[in-house]
Amino acid sequence: MRIPGKVERILWYTLWGRNPVTLAVMALLPHRPVDRPIFILGSPRSGTSVFSRIFGAHPELANWSEGHFLFDPHYRNQTNEHRWTEKDVTPFGARRLQSNIAWYCRYISVRQHINAHRFTNKLPRNTLRVPWLLSIFPDAQFIHIIRDGRAVVRSMVRVMEKQGKQDRTLADFARPPGWQEYYQADPYEAHARQWAGIEDIVQADLAGLPEDRVYRAKYEDFIVSTREIMRSMCTRFGLRDDDKAVSRFPEHLENRNSKWPTECTTEQIETMRPWVTPLLLKYGYETSADWSVPGRTDAPSSTVGAST
Repeated sequence: MRIPGKVERILWYTLWGRNPVTLAVMALLPHRPVDRPIFILGSPRSGTSVFSRIFGAHPELANWSEGHFLFDPHYRNQTNEHRWTEKDVTPFGARRLQSNIAWYCRYISVRQHINAHRFTNKLPRNTLRVPWLLSIFPDAQFIHIIRDGRAVVRSMVRVMEKQGKQDRTLADFARPPGWQEYYQADPYEAHARQWAGIEDIVQADLAGLPEDRVYRAKYEDFIVSTREIMRSMCTRFGLRDDDKAVSRFPEHLENRNSKWPTECTTEQIETMRPWVTPLLLKYGYETSADWSVPGRTDAPSSTVGAST
């Protein structure tokens, strides 16, 4: 008798996915080398969740997202640092990660009757851990999803408010270095600085990698040309890009980027302005530091008064 999908997921999380004993024991098992894992990077609330869900449907991929405890046994710690480099790699930790991923690929291949010989993962905290990931997987490939910082900040604040995360450090989102300086500030300042800090680090970490190992996509472009971007990405990373493989991706998605101009007050917009503006200019979302708010005349512009 086939186990219902919901029951199977609960069993999997209980017995393996979130079980610290199983995750540790897996490190002791022999395993195949992990072939060019693909890590989806991006600030929290930048569209990485919907992207990973769609991308993970590719017939050659085993998608384990979020995988909180797979990467960090101390995931729930409210004060630890999320920025990891090659200095934070331990032999056991590396083997633990490699073995679990290798066996997960085999599990998905058998479970879904596909050849899932490549692994993909989305975990926003890994956006701050590219050097650490490269030390464990030297041939890793990366997808960097970029979204308008104003929409990201508004989405972070909305999640914090709706899920009652005000008592959690930066709402449990990825914490870049220096977060202690602002985590108790106004939410629009705190999350704006958080977004800028994450983006600055991932841009610097990916800068030295060859072009065939990094794919950058704006969320705003992805939702309009979903299938086209997916095909281009598959081609670059050596995945099947034929019509049969790509047809499972939707042509486009719903645009959810238009909420921040109407949901944010003038004060909130001006609070995040100095922190988001440098990257808005760099990413091409604005052409001037004195940007105006779409559809609004009550949000005065101001010059950039802070650095990222």
